[in-house]
Amino acid sequence: MLLALKFLLLVALLILLLRWKVELSLAVFIVTLLTVALFGVDPLLAARSAWAGVSDRQTLELFLIIVLVQYIGAVQKSRRMYDRLIDSLNTMVRDKRLVAMVSPAIIGFLPMPGGALLSAPLVQVSTERMRLKPAFNAFLNFWFRHDWELIWPLYAGLLLFQALSRIPLRRIILFQLPFSILHILMGLAVAFLYFRRHGIGPDRPGAGNGLHATARDFFAGTWPILAVILLFFLRLPPLLPLPLHWALLLVVAVLSLWKKVGMKEIAAIVFARTTIRSLLVIAAVIVFQRIIQVSAAFDTLKTMDISLGTAVAFIFLVSFAVAFLTGVNTAYIAIAFPVLLPLIQGLPNYFYLSLYMYIVGFAGILVSPLHLCLVLTNEYFGASLLDVYRYMALPIFVMIALATGLVLVL
Repeated sequence: MLLALKFLLLVALLILLLRWKVELSLAVFIVTLLTVALFGVDPLLAARSAWAGVSDRQTLELFLIIVLVQYIGAVQKSRRMYDRLIDSLNTMVRDKRLVAMVSPAIIGFLPMPGGALLSAPLVQVSTERMRLKPAFNAFLNFWFRHDWELIWPLYAGLLLFQALSRIPLRRIILFQLPFSILHILMGLAVAFLYFRRHGIGPDRPGAGNGLHATARDFFAGTWPILAVILLFFLRLPPLLPLPLHWALLLVVAVLSLWKKVGMKEIAAIVFARTTIRSLLVIAAVIVFQRIIQVSAAFDTLKTMDISLGTAVAFIFLVSFAVAFLTGVNTAYIAIAFPVLLPLIQGLPNYFYLSLYMYIVGFAGILVSPLHLCLVLTNEYFGASLLDVYRYMALPIFVMIALATGLVLVL
């Protein structure tokens, strides 16, 4: 009981700090200090564990990956590579209803806070003659913006999940792929049911730029993404597949040469505030996990006799609630994962329970009123949050129900 109260205190403090607009990395660091005090961790042991966590090879590779991902996204944005991609989509996808869904999905390959605001104007332009309800426009932009968060290896949340769980990234992606597909299919089902009910048929764009120009624009906007996918997933021994950080390094080198990125611009991107903040968050979460691991009080969780049903119920309540209350993927992982993972490590289906933890948290993030993408999308289209929830309710329910059913039988 005392352990539960201490855990609730840590969670409550972190959520309060985030509500008070304290930087996530600083908030996690404060909670880490409280953990050391609450559980009587020797300060010298805590310092050694913290250093071991941030200097671990896997952590250093994660830092490098974060920097490289931010770099690719910044160069693509500054060189207007996505503009050419959208032009090609308007030519290839001869239905503006689909363009309104494909556009945010394409932008979704670029991990960034509030990224839905980049795709919102594209959705608005594609649907301006359809006179859609503001809430439905917001749904299209927000929902399809998050198609890849479960599987795209450039998302910090997915990388952090892999670092904490120590499950191979390719295995995580393979098993979460069906849920990413389900996310897309449920979005399409809701969208075309709306179009059918409101009598909205295909809206053909004007004349395109020709096959050659269209293919050229599409490749110009997507080749860094395609290159990372091929280098990371393609199995052609002895060189391929490459570790993710090597694949990104190779793509960054080619991109920099091709786009003639100067040293001043490289330094500005690498040392940008967003990049530094991301690295600090990762470091803070890794240190927090290490302190949790060396805390003797949490060792008792590994020996607790807990049933599968109890574990699933506890994971659902903690993961969904924390994700809903924070609205930030890395924040929910920072709070929930270090405490939940020791609880399930002794269970035979640890792998599936870990994935369940991530999927349920992802669902909670999608409906969180603090989710930056959702807030910005609703503001852009002038939509009511409750009205947007109406379109998201069924897909979210199906996703959670299917994940819960599978984890109970696997």
